[in-house]
This record gives sequence, C-alpha cells and structure tokens, in this order.
Amino acid sequence: MNSCRWRDLGACLLTGVLAGPLTAQTEGGSGAQLPDAECLRLMRTARIAELESRPAEQAAWLKRAREECNEPVTPLLALLALDQRVGLPESEVREVRRELVAAVDDPAGLTAAALSLIARAENAEDSVLQAALALVERRLADDGLEDRSRFLRLSVVFNERLGRAGEALSLLRELRTLEPGNEVVNHSLLRALENAGEWSDAADLLGEMTETGGPYVRFRFVRALARAGRLAEAQRELEVLGRDWRDESGQVRLEFAAVALAAAWNLRDAGRAEEAESLFRRAAEFAPTESWAATEADRALAHLYGTAEERAARRENREERFEEVTDGASLLNEGARLLSAGNAVEALELFRRASVELGHMEAVWYNLGFAAYRTQRWEEAAEALDRAAGLNPERVENAFFSGLALVQLERWEEAIPRLLRTLELDPARSLAHYNLWVCYRILGREAEAATHRAAYDASRR
Repeated sequence: MNSCRWRDLGACLLTGVLAGPLTAQTEGGSGAQLPDAECLRLMRTARIAELESRPAEQAAWLKRAREECNEPVTPLLALLALDQRVGLPESEVREVRRELVAAVDDPAGLTAAALSLIARAENAEDSVLQAALALVERRLADDGLEDRSRFLRLSVVFNERLGRAGEALSLLRELRTLEPGNEVVNHSLLRALENAGEWSDAADLLGEMTETGGPYVRFRFVRALARAGRLAEAQRELEVLGRDWRDESGQVRLEFAAVALAAAWNLRDAGRAEEAESLFRRAAEFAPTESWAATEADRALAHLYGTAEERAARRENREERFEEVTDGASLLNEGARLLSAGNAVEALELFRRASVELGHMEAVWYNLGFAAYRTQRWEEAAEALDRAAGLNPERVENAFFSGLALVQLERWEEAIPRLLRTLELDPARSLAHYNLWVCYRILGREAEAATHRAAYDASRR
C-alpha cells in the first residue's frame, strides 16, 4: 500500500501538486460522464456521517453510492479509506478492490477527474495504480489528445508511486518542453534529477532558475555544480554571491568549503583519492578559520593523507581535551566555548554528551541544534531545536532555525508553522518571510507565497 511519508517527499509533492484537480473541461474525448446529482448527494451524505463520527451510517451510504453512482471510483476509494480507519469485512474489501481495478480498466467509464483522484489517494494499491497508469499511457498514445500536459502530470505521479523513477524523470523532461516556465514542473524535475544523481543536468536547470529564485536557489545551484565536479563554475558563482552579499562574515567562503568537502567525500567514496585530496586542500584554504568546515578539512587531511607522526600528534591533542569528562555542565560550557570560536564539529559532540545528563535544559538542546545546523546536519538540528522550543517556546531562534533546517530538508509543510511562529515572535525577521515564500510557492499556494514575497521585498527597501 502506498502512503506519503517524509522520506518519500518527492513522490508526495508530485502527488499533491502535479495531480491537481481536474475540471469538466479536461474530460473531452474520454467517453465518460461526470458524477450525476444523485451520486453527489449520496457521497455528501456519507461525508456528513464521517464528520459526525458515525462510521456504520457512512459505510451504508457509501455502499449505496457504490451501487447507484454512474462514476464508481469515488465511493470505492472512500470505502477503502473507511476500511483503513475502522475495518470492514475482508471479503467485502477484496470485492471493493476487484471492482476498483475493473473500473480503472474500463476507459469508457473513467473520467480524468477520477484518474486524478486515484493519483492522490494514499490507499490506492499497486494494482489500481498500474491499471490507472496503463489507461493514462493509452491516452498519451492518442495523437489527438488535447490536454497532453495534464496526462503527462498524471503519468509522472503514477510512475513515482510505483517506484519507476527513471520513467517519471523522462516524462518530466517532456513536460518541461511543453511548459518551460512552469515553476512547479521545474521544481519537480529538479527533485527527480537530484534523486537520480544527475547533478550536471540539475545544475543547468538551477542556473536557469537563479534569476528569480533568490539566494536559496543560488546556493543550491553552487552545490549542484560542485557535486557535478564543475568546481571552477561553483567558485565563480560563489565569488558573485560574495560580492552581492558583502561577505564580511565569511558565509560565502564557508559555503564553498562545504560544497568542496561534499565533492571530496564523493570522490573518496568512488576511489579517486588523489582528486579528493586536492578538494580537501581547497576546502581547507577557503574555509574561515575555526569554522566547522576548516576542522573537517584539517581532520580529513590529517587522517587520510597525513603522516603517522601527524596523526599521532592530533590523536594525543584530542585525548587531552575532554575525552574523559562526564560532568554535563563542564561539557556544556566547553561546547559553548568551541561553538563561539567557530568549531561547531567538536562542540556538537560535547553537546550530545551533555544532553544525557542535562536533557531538561533548553540551553543544551538550543546549542546542540545550532551546532548541528552549522554543520549541516539538518535532521538533528530540527529535532534538537524542536526540543528546545518545547522547553522555551518564546525563544525565536528555536522556531526560526528549526524551520530553516526543515527547508533544507525540503519538508515544506513542516517548516511553515515554525516560520510563522518566528514571525509571531519577531515580525521583523525578513528571512522568515523569504523562506515562507519558498515553501508556499513550491506547494503551489500562490496567494500565501505572494504575501510573504511582498513582505520580504518591503523589508529590503
């Protein structure tokens, strides 16, 4: 059974955004009828019973709709959803599933709206999705199909849900040729390219999106260039960002060091040790002093490419510093000192150890979350900052950086309430508006996206 979880975010976003509502205008040529008034009445009555927590009555109305509706897919899917919530007799569920597959196999009886409903239904099983995909593919084979883009979107969703990522990627490429300016399609294609590891194509697409995408897209562009091995281009882009952002804080240099480190580890994993060493050295050169990237680059060079004497000296130095300390307060204080000095990597480990004893303190989770954020451990950052927010819901940074970490994970729906809470606590926090614009735009919620883009632009005047 298919269901949307955050680890399947790409497929879930495609399901919710690409398989949008279909209207009567998209039904032409299908040979099918829209649900009639009696069918709509029965489904509405079943919905009322659901809202009033009367599952037995809901089941009765859905069974009647199943028998009387001229469009059977909607009541059949509703019965399967009811089975998930309260349970129905297994023999009846088997029959519902059989009827649903039969309905999908009948192109004369299935509307495009019903196909869209199946695409969005979390309880649709693979057999139903496969039958729906076969029907969509037959429609796409028709040279006279008027709304090809709509059926390409549906085919993308069905292929994604069936685990056919390669087919979905090919369809998204075709869809973009039909709608090159569609931001939803662009972001869906970008996600598919990144998942497939096609970093050069992803970088090319991001390069086209940088004019309107803002700093988030530009940094993502740099990361894709680095992962594609196009480091000279990545460095040029970062130099441009440094001029635009006036890089007094070293953020752009840190970003370049981060993407160089990511590329270095990828090369190392691929057995290309000499090329990896060159990138570790570039990262060490560009990383701001005492930053987590500088620490990671130095460690990699010492442990992977250093002499035995260099490794021994480093090990001895590390053992002398807090290896045997177990007191939570001492670990917290030393971690705070390291974090203030820019050494987030070693600080993070001390905060983790401090949390065992001092897990009741907001300061532990806030510092742990911020150190994790600085080292781009987004999942750990979001979890720690959420725990800090539970202990102190009034600290704006807890909500803000948790929201930013979730944006990095592209968990848009989860990021939104944290960023909105940020604005409740600090209405002048312009980057919260910017990231809300990113979230709402990718989710297709254009009105809300426009509101936060306008607020962000106003804050920069």
